[in-house]
Amino acid sequence: MKRSQFVASTGAAAVLGAHAPAMAAGSPTIQIATGAVEEFAQPYYASQQGFFRDAGLDVAITVVPGGGLVTQAVIGGTLDAGVTNSGSMSAAHARGLPIYWLCPGGVYSSASPIAHLVVAKGSPISNAAGLTGKTIGVTTLNDMVQATGMLWLDKHGGDSRAAKWFEIKAAEMAAAIQVGRIDAAIVVEPAYSGSKDGFKLIGLPYEAVNNNKPFQTAGLIGNKTWVDANPDLARKVVQVVLHTGDWANRNPDDAVTLLAQLTGVDPVAINSYPRIPFATKLDPGLVQPVIDVMARYGFLPRSFSAAELRAPGV
Repeated sequence: MKRSQFVASTGAAAVLGAHAPAMAAGSPTIQIATGAVEEFAQPYYASQQGFFRDAGLDVAITVVPGGGLVTQAVIGGTLDAGVTNSGSMSAAHARGLPIYWLCPGGVYSSASPIAHLVVAKGSPISNAAGLTGKTIGVTTLNDMVQATGMLWLDKHGGDSRAAKWFEIKAAEMAAAIQVGRIDAAIVVEPAYSGSKDGFKLIGLPYEAVNNNKPFQTAGLIGNKTWVDANPDLARKVVQVVLHTGDWANRNPDDAVTLLAQLTGVDPVAINSYPRIPFATKLDPGLVQPVIDVMARYGFLPRSFSAAELRAPGV
């Protein structure tokens, strides 16, 4: 699929960073995608802050609605690189598809739990056991978020296999809970903060994944052919993305302004929940807990070491 076809078919918006003076003639434009959520935001921040330009890179940023679409486009070569969720990249690698993990993005922390297992405010359900036989909404079936929800239920006296898991768009979850279409959902930020007055919080699924320690929820992947052909460019992209994560961690107020532009969410709403931290170093160990939990629930055909995801020499 050509890039223009991809953008048109997904409804993605091409959002180009503020480019400095034109790059040298013949300098290749690197196609990188991000999503309109905080965990995916590093490439957008880097573009808007001029970090790619300062590193001598000509980068075009495309905002794509969903990590799964990013993964598909990177696999197909429509994109050179893109941020996707840890489950999607792990599933692609386990199936032998041509991607590399380049660097981590957003990470879970106990101060910023990201994902919330909720029911309606007036629901009689109050714990994991109460969700036995109930319908729980997730944005994607058989992916990272469902696996983390299943693990949390099993660790807290519930039965994940007895629950009914239902795929539903994030924007539809609150209404579906209120009318009883689903009994519960795993709602992530900023949707949770925007609707939490109508919810009862049952638990925080991500705390179960790595014993409440950090793990990667999203990261940058690269098309294998592109990375193998352009290792120097790939290394520079990684350096910029990690630098951007450090910048965002140290400049949360500036990041809020950019995040509002990226997501369309009001800055007041963004400031109502803690900033999601970004990883600042290459550490495959941040991905391993996701691989392990997805393999545990059969969402990966096999388990593997996260080190297998790394691009050699990058």
